[in-house]
Amino acid sequence: MDIAKEFIGVWSLVKWTAREADGRESHPFGEDAIGQILYDPNGNMMVELMKRERKLFASGNFLQGTTEEILSAYNGFFAYSGTYTIDTSAKAVTHHIQISHFPNWVGHDQIRYYTFSDGQLRLSTPVIGTTQHEFLWQRKQ
Repeated sequence: MDIAKEFIGVWSLVKWTAREADGRESHPFGEDAIGQILYDPNGNMMVELMKRERKLFASGNFLQGTTEEILSAYNGFFAYSGTYTIDTSAKAVTHHIQISHFPNWVGHDQIRYYTFSDGQLRLSTPVIGTTQHEFLWQRKQ
């Protein structure tokens, strides 16, 4: 089986879980967070994650939010894009980030360990600080 072909497509977020070293679990954008991840056959990828309910800006203009509105919007949304490579021996996909809402990640790599099961893709991060993040994705039809 060509594992690269398994990645290709658009996937919808089922669940995002953060696990602390002491075993506590949380859902950073809530249990009903929404998102999509896309892998194309040319090695490009993009991901967007969002709190389901976010406050609207009073002005209706995304460039004219108040400090509070902008902070709330930023803290409820996460996105990046770039290219990807797959290491089948490590069962890891590396996202080579070119664009990110979090500026510290631009030009850097993010490793995600993967498994496929029943039409779903599970991606997990290495431990970041004391937290490991796990994302469960369902292939869109």
